[in-house]
Amino acid sequence: MERKKNLTVSYSLVQAAYWMNFCLVSGFAAVFLQGLGYNNAELGLVLAVGNLFGAVLGPVLSSLIDRFESVTPPRLIVPLLALETGSLILLLFVPSKGLAASLGYILFIAFCIALNSMYLKLYVDLLHSGAEINYGVARGMGSLAYVIMSVGLGAVIQAVGIRSMPVGGLVLVLLQLAALFFILRLAPPRVGTQESVRGSGLLAFVKNNPRFSIMLLGTALIFFSHNALCNFLINVTRAVGGGTGTMGYLNGFMAAVEIPVMLLYAKTLGKRNSGSVLRWAFIFFALKACAMALASSVPALFAAFILQAPSYAVYTSAIVAYVEKTIAYEDSAKAQSLAFTMTTVGSVLASVIAGRLYDILPSSSVLWIAAGVCAAGVLISVFSVKSEKVR
Repeated sequence: MERKKNLTVSYSLVQAAYWMNFCLVSGFAAVFLQGLGYNNAELGLVLAVGNLFGAVLGPVLSSLIDRFESVTPPRLIVPLLALETGSLILLLFVPSKGLAASLGYILFIAFCIALNSMYLKLYVDLLHSGAEINYGVARGMGSLAYVIMSVGLGAVIQAVGIRSMPVGGLVLVLLQLAALFFILRLAPPRVGTQESVRGSGLLAFVKNNPRFSIMLLGTALIFFSHNALCNFLINVTRAVGGGTGTMGYLNGFMAAVEIPVMLLYAKTLGKRNSGSVLRWAFIFFALKACAMALASSVPALFAAFILQAPSYAVYTSAIVAYVEKTIAYEDSAKAQSLAFTMTTVGSVLASVIAGRLYDILPSSSVLWIAAGVCAAGVLISVFSVKSEKVR
């Protein structure tokens, strides 16, 4: 038998470049927009519109991949990166809050979110074409890159100012292009080709997969809670006596605790039923939300973020395997994209609702509200996950 080509290292480069970019656009959004003069409600609206645009764009592009043989992830990634470059150039020169700044950041978020759907589909296609990739290891390298970016960018912004963000974004676009071309050079010749069986449309897919769709609804509520914290981490950090530098370290620590879980997932939890693993991850999201609401100091926030490991880190690895095992390949792009999109929908809700709440309530009160929403999402998700493989 021909030995499968191992592309874990090259796909790790793709993940590292992407998650550094995501750290910049998401983890430091409040810092950048507040620096331009936005209040919490205004920056929440910008984040909501950007996330909503990305939540629509990702599945739409993924549906095109499933339905048309000529549409492949590599053919969409380069244009998306070009569009992201345009938004970053705009942000580099905007003087203060206004239509240009809002539009630039909305597009920056949207294109970044849509890119993740393309990278997930690229992973599925590589596997289907005969490559071997340890997704947990690759995603762990993405989290490691996120840590480095978060700690480094927090210090740079504090020393240089917020204009360092769009400059850093332009560098990361080039890194993503380099990583893409590198992995495509090594990929099996069949990558990007599709089967003769075409996937269904988005509405038909939702109708044909009701339990999966209900699980996605619960996931959106869980990630409302997650993003009520992450999108406004600067507010939470300041409420317990920290600042921008502290927030950067918190962001880095949050990503750091994910790394061991992701690196070891394939050899440990990856051997278990992915549905059962997902259920436990959902439960730990609720525990993490309560721990965050209880935290009243910077050390307590660091301690609460330890629960990022059994919640977000396990979920991120398990959901990709779960979709791969329970959804037909011809619908894989939509399914992977929709799973990631639910995290984005949660971010949209958090940006609009939590942004307003942070303006009128103490941070601890907002986090308790988020914990309640998370508990409801966990109940929905736990009871809608399938424990057994269907194919």
